[in-house]
Amino acid sequence: MATVTWSPSSSKTVRPARTRNSPPAAAFIFIGLDPNTDFVKDVLETDKWDFITTGETIVTNVEGVFAACDARGGNTKQVASAMGEGATAALMIRNYMDKEQGNRGYKGD
Repeated sequence: MATVTWSPSSSKTVRPARTRNSPPAAAFIFIGLDPNTDFVKDVLETDKWDFITTGETIVTNVEGVFAACDARGGNTKQVASAMGEGATAALMIRNYMDKEQGNRGYKGD
């Protein structure tokens, strides 16, 4: 619950300020902008802020390794874009595995 203090918007009306309890419609939890990429710094290329460097199809400098979401440089750090990048990562991994291993009998939907 949040307490909101407000006054009438019209300057012609003089009323005392009112206080009311108003539950928030949403909450955004900010955990910071520093990526948690220390565990890959010796293997994957990172930029000067330690975000993983990727190409347009989220490929890294290591074949078969893809990076997405908040660990990747150039990301907007928003839930919606993270979901889209996660889907893109899944498709890129599938394409990579098909190319490397063949479809192994999978016919698709």
